Amino acid sequence: MIEVKGLEELQMKLKSLQNIEKKTKPLMQTLGNILQNEIEASFENESSPFGQKWQALKPSTIRQKQKLGKSSNILRSDGNLADKWIVKADDKKATVSNNTNKNGFAYGLVHQFGTNKAGRSKNVRIAARPFLPVDKSGHLPNRTKQAIEDATIEFIINKLK
Repeated sequence: MIEVKGLEELQMKLKSLQNIEKKTKPLMQTLGNILQNEIEASFENESSPFGQKWQALKPSTIRQKQKLGKSSNILRSDGNLADKWIVKADDKKATVSNNTNKNGFAYGLVHQFGTNKAGRSKNVRIAARPFLPVDKSGHLPNRTKQAIEDATIEFIINKLK
């Protein structure tokens, strides 16, 4: 005769996973924090999350920043773009945002992708200095994918305990 043990415990654990999608806010918060950390690391390292160093500042930009007493770091003037990231999470998604702008100039968008239409005359080129952990094709860096996968697996394992 075959005796199966632990079936009740297995059923309880499976039941705890049954509506897991309705209880994922802690996971979403963790995933948002992972993305926020990647963004902040880009500013610290002055490189994209994929490892490409940002284009150096022009000498004229460095002189202007020095004259105004601003940070000499790339994409750091007052720190709003680098330091004002907000993570919001619910059971369905995590949002990492920064609404830094001045006179309608969306700093983040312009610096992520670059532009040829900046300045008063709209003919100043600003180099792309990507800081978001996603490329133009929607791919994440392998390190970010792994961190997200690890956090998700840990979340599911903890739900089974």
